[in-house]
Amino acid sequence: MIRLETRGAFAYATLDAPATRNALTDDMVAALRDAVAHAESQPGVRALVLRGAGGSFCAGGDFGGFRALMAAPAPAAGTDPIATFNRAFGAMLERLQASAVPTIAVVEGAAMGGGCGLAAACDFVLAASTAQFGMPEVTLGLPPAQIAPFVAARLGSGRALRLMLTGRRLGGAQALDAGLADIVAEPAELDAQLQALLTDLGRAEPAALRATKAIVRKREHATLADTLDFAATQFAATLRSGTAAEGIAALTAKRPARWVVRADPEPSA
Repeated sequence: MIRLETRGAFAYATLDAPATRNALTDDMVAALRDAVAHAESQPGVRALVLRGAGGSFCAGGDFGGFRALMAAPAPAAGTDPIATFNRAFGAMLERLQASAVPTIAVVEGAAMGGGCGLAAACDFVLAASTAQFGMPEVTLGLPPAQIAPFVAARLGSGRALRLMLTGRRLGGAQALDAGLADIVAEPAELDAQLQALLTDLGRAEPAALRATKAIVRKREHATLADTLDFAATQFAATLRSGTAAEGIAALTAKRPARWVVRADPEPSA
């Protein structure tokens, strides 16, 4: 289950299955894709915040649904439902990474396997000092299939491989050193750190945020020249929209721009 809420200029998606430490089911994966679409559909939304209920972020995949499939004979090549379900998780991570709005993972407790990949696909990762990150798949006889490219994109292939091949677990400070986390705070200070980040994003004009993400993501699959052409059109569109005139006027008058918002306290996970 995913709890989805929009509070002012920020959307919050909370993984809400504390009995399983928010292990990912097929329904949760589909709901996360819907959460991204929901946030993107609202032009004023500045960010999508992902969090887990019950003191854990996400313990990875829920293997309960795979047990019956594992017991059945393997089907013909290209028709294996296990592969289909696994690829659907990867499609959700693609959607999350490509989100038009900035994404923030707030990690408390476990971020294991798929949960680690979920965090890695976000733009910002805020972690409690007591959080635990890990990709133990190889110790279970599995590859970290869909998460591997996203962790490698965040950490670099060499560092990602060393973590994935050993199944090593990292605490909050170690995750910060490795690059899995961007900000680490004591548990009691985590919400304050989130509010500080949302305050920063709340000073940004929404379309400018989205244009910035689009330019960076464009370069991941396009030539430099094509990316610069795209960036020029984004720049022209935002400049002609009138928001830049307001930004310059606000700077000159030493006042907040009219789009500046403050984040309400985040709903309890």
